[in-house]
Amino acid sequence: MSLADIFLDVTRLVSRAWTKRRSTGIDRVCEAYCRHFQSRARAVVQHRGIVRVLDQGNSRKLFSMLLEPGENIRLEVLRFASLILPLAPSRIEGNGALYINTSHTDFDLPSHHRWVEECNLRAVYFLHDLIPLTHPRLTSAHAVKRHLGRVRGAIWHGAGVIVNTRATEMELRSFARKRALDVPPVVVAPLAGGQICQVPTQEPADAVIALDAAHDDHLALSDQTPYFVCLGTIERRKNYRMLLRVWGELAKDFGKGCPKLVIIGQEGREAREIFDAYYANRDLQDLVTFRTNATDAEAARLIKGARALLMPSHAEGYGLPVIEALQMGVPVIANDIPSFREIGQGIAFLLNINDEAGWKRAIGRFAFADDERDRQLEMMGRFEPPTWTSHFAILDPWLDRLKTVPQAQNERIEVEC
Repeated sequence: MSLADIFLDVTRLVSRAWTKRRSTGIDRVCEAYCRHFQSRARAVVQHRGIVRVLDQGNSRKLFSMLLEPGENIRLEVLRFASLILPLAPSRIEGNGALYINTSHTDFDLPSHHRWVEECNLRAVYFLHDLIPLTHPRLTSAHAVKRHLGRVRGAIWHGAGVIVNTRATEMELRSFARKRALDVPPVVVAPLAGGQICQVPTQEPADAVIALDAAHDDHLALSDQTPYFVCLGTIERRKNYRMLLRVWGELAKDFGKGCPKLVIIGQEGREAREIFDAYYANRDLQDLVTFRTNATDAEAARLIKGARALLMPSHAEGYGLPVIEALQMGVPVIANDIPSFREIGQGIAFLLNINDEAGWKRAIGRFAFADDERDRQLEMMGRFEPPTWTSHFAILDPWLDRLKTVPQAQNERIEVEC
């Protein structure tokens, strides 16, 4: 591809730099695309229909700022936004170049698609999941409406769609089939684990981990304490309330020898109901702790020392923590859903989400010596973690071929890789 034939939407990365929230899975994808395309892309920043397209020089400055944020990142973003963005054009002549949006940002809006058409761009959208549509009870009516708009927008207006798993692709095709819609070209490109996999974990194993809620309780972990880890936003979809119920039962069986649980993640929608369930059972506060502001180094250390990573999510488009745990040689117990079957490569131990007794038995067994846990450890050597190199080895030729296909031709492009 020639220089500047990619227009990369970095709206979400700008927003995250401003809020200074820790990276989620989607953020890490945005970062990877920014890093991969930074030398040959122009940056696009949009907000509710107001779009700015940066020239290559300012794009590279913004990419560098976002990929290597300093201590004063908010001030830097504010200065850049006030000085550069107002002077950047909204409309450009794209000459059929590709516009890539990896962040679910605003492509549910008609004004966005008008902008793409007026700029003569070909839009490629990354759909990370269809969860608000397949599991509407796990989110809000507003989120369902917006995601419905995104999926329809990607199908109606996209020159191509990127997905992370065959499972997501199947959900997208099922959605379209039920509505008699033709799907644009689709590529499946698995995601790599985050920086957490490369973080050194040589810190002492024994530690006192303070709860992030404002109180004085603490949970001590050491080499002698069997514990489990969850990694993911604290929200209803992750099914943490089920784990709290399981831990309440484990406490009855194991008493003082009960394994412990560390939940690592930022507070999301309806986190309050999870914390309320936690505080309602005083025994849990000696066994379970939340880390809502953990660094990558702390998360890596905690995962590395855990008996297993637990992923009881009701639904996932992908599940980066599964990849990251297996890459670090840590066993996984997860809900038996299509995405986990796909990325777990036959190693992760999968359980029915409704079988709480089965979850209790598995956790109790994994806490100590167990044949199933040993099986996973023995199979770690065959795990082939996706990498960003392998991701873009799939994506780049697909994008090259996409540019040669008439936009109205809604046939899937197969890529040998």
